[in-house]
Amino acid sequence: MPIQAPQWTDYLNCPVCCREFGAPPRSPISLGCGHTLCRHCLKHLHRKQCPFDQTVIQVEAEELVVNTALLQLAGYTPPAQPYHPPCIQALPDHDRQAYDAIVRCLEHLAVFLKYCGNGE
Repeated sequence: MPIQAPQWTDYLNCPVCCREFGAPPRSPISLGCGHTLCRHCLKHLHRKQCPFDQTVIQVEAEELVVNTALLQLAGYTPPAQPYHPPCIQALPDHDRQAYDAIVRCLEHLAVFLKYCGNGE
């Protein structure tokens, strides 16, 4: 029997607790290694490592930003202003504005992808 590929909607759940991403504490947090889990599971890891590839997580959970594009795909409205952890707050105004513009572009892309996914 062939193995079925995951559907795009499978990525809307935390792979640790299997709950749908959503409002805090279930906000999706993407790690530097590319894996995403909810903030609740991230805060309750036994070691500061990605549970999938053991990449060391070098920053505190509160400093990692919510993946608002994924949150929007899960059906939640992103915050009016992107969250700025200390590393983003420390940027010059021009760079912080560029960061905000990139976040908004990703959120718009997420809306487009969500509409495309409904045609299945």
